[in-house]
Amino acid sequence: MAAMTAQLLADQLGRDFPAFRYQEAPTFSWSPTTHTITYQAEADAGHLLHELAHAILEHHTYQRDITLIDMERQAWEYAAATLAPRYGISLTMDDDIVQDALDSYRHWLHARSTCPDCSAVGIEIRKQHYRCLHCNSEWHVNDARNCQLRRRRKK
Repeated sequence: MAAMTAQLLADQLGRDFPAFRYQEAPTFSWSPTTHTITYQAEADAGHLLHELAHAILEHHTYQRDITLIDMERQAWEYAAATLAPRYGISLTMDDDIVQDALDSYRHWLHARSTCPDCSAVGIEIRKQHYRCLHCNSEWHVNDARNCQLRRRRKK
């Protein structure tokens, strides 16, 4: 990927996509509530394109954890296929930054879906509630996208 920083790109995106606010912050994120995209100024521009893709694709909420994984994939695909070429940035779905980002969500989902009783994989039966396919235990998980995962057994 080209060495353009997120700060240089944010200045251009502010002119090209004025419906969104761009704000330097410790992490990359998209807030549909405030229409704000936050970014790390000296980081790779690909992550900023990814957050812009969430905004353009109107990613607001999700009902199932697997839906979040799909939204992440969609945003990376849009960033790579549509946004990156527009700004002369080399970004593909095979790039390490894309796969590392997607892997982090895959690991997140696996951790949430692992049964606290027998360590088998469970399924999400409703938002933030899982059931084990092996021992039939149920547990609740916190949001935990940006904090430590907590799993509580259902009583």
